[in-house]
Amino acid sequence: MRNIFSLLVRYHAFILFILLEVSSIVLIVNNKSYHRAAFINSSNVISAKVFTVYNNFIEYIHLSQENKRLADENAVLRNQLKNSFYDASFQQITVNDSVYKQLYKYIPAKVVNISINKLNNYITIDKGKNQGVDVKMGVIGPNGIVGIVKDVSDNYASVIPVLHNDFKVSARVGAGGNLGSLSWDGSSPEFAQLDGIPKQIKIAVGDKIYTGSETKKFPENILVGIITSFTPNTNDNFYDIEVHLSTDFRSISYVYVVNNLMKNELENLEQHSQNDN
Repeated sequence: MRNIFSLLVRYHAFILFILLEVSSIVLIVNNKSYHRAAFINSSNVISAKVFTVYNNFIEYIHLSQENKRLADENAVLRNQLKNSFYDASFQQITVNDSVYKQLYKYIPAKVVNISINKLNNYITIDKGKNQGVDVKMGVIGPNGIVGIVKDVSDNYASVIPVLHNDFKVSARVGAGGNLGSLSWDGSSPEFAQLDGIPKQIKIAVGDKIYTGSETKKFPENILVGIITSFTPNTNDNFYDIEVHLSTDFRSISYVYVVNNLMKNELENLEQHSQNDN
């Protein structure tokens, strides 16, 4: 109490000045219509700015929840895409939705850890065995392929992305073009290399690269990237093709794990055929 009294005595002139200023402003605002209007307008502007900042802050807080909601919604929509089904009919004369059966299902997942600057990069996602994720499942993002599931725990999984020395996937130039093999040389997280496209095939910068029907891990015609440059290889009859990846690994937050519902049946059949040989 003694310190407060000493403070008031020391700054009594300044405190008196502030009180007089506030009183003057109140009197002017209450007695002059012009000043009152100006004060109200200024208050409205300040209030609007304060509420804008507040709303932006609240939206930012809920951004992760909104992104998760959108990822779940996109997974539902992807499950309804035509390339998520296979045709079980015996004839192709008429198209009837009742003869299409589910071939792929998509499990939305959040990226919780990622590396992009190593030769062998990894991604960790927050879905595992309990959510239906298994090893060797493909992983795609909103803009294209991401990688393949390597290891799985109950609620998490590690993914070998395109940016990995051991990653390889079949890919086509155009939706129905020639098949090649996509891999990564470790130089840039934005580019990969496509091998196995013969020199006699006409290609151009800007051509899109898609997954082919040959891979069991990804649906057909999932975007991989676009051709940015190509040169004939002097040692063989194929092009050296550089592909700008459609997935931006620096900013990816949500992915979709691709569950091929007939993978086991197909693998068992192929394994049986190999054993017979």
